[in-house]
Amino acid sequence: MTFTPKNSNFKALVEKKLEGQELMKRLNISLTKIEAGYTEAEVPFELMHQQQDGYVHGGLTGAVADIVSGFAAYTLVAEGERVVTADIRTSYFRPGVGKRILAKGRVIKPGKNFYFCEAEVLMVLEDGSAKEIARSSSTMAVIKPNK
Repeated sequence: MTFTPKNSNFKALVEKKLEGQELMKRLNISLTKIEAGYTEAEVPFELMHQQQDGYVHGGLTGAVADIVSGFAAYTLVAEGERVVTADIRTSYFRPGVGKRILAKGRVIKPGKNFYFCEAEVLMVLEDGSAKEIARSSSTMAVIKPNK
């Protein structure tokens, strides 16, 4: 789908918001693609991202899905508006072990007060192939500036 952002300066605004993303910094999550209604993030799969059996932790999987969905929605709102997660549901398909995590978030339907988004989370293997490990569906609420 092609979307027209309400703010043509959306990439710069997203990059500015990334400066305050402390969780992303601590978990080594990088937003690698920013387009109108679409973002991607990558995470090198490190020991700190693993649960007790060596798989990627579900909390990280859910967090990165939330991040790419939220920023996908943020690319479309007007200047001064923000988005926050109102609802998210993540389905886990298989345990993730590999080289890095790749998440793709997209807006499915923008609205005046809510944006409906989806994300897919993949584990990139040593050979460069990728397997989808989770998918999420979320609702992002638009926060209007106080006037």
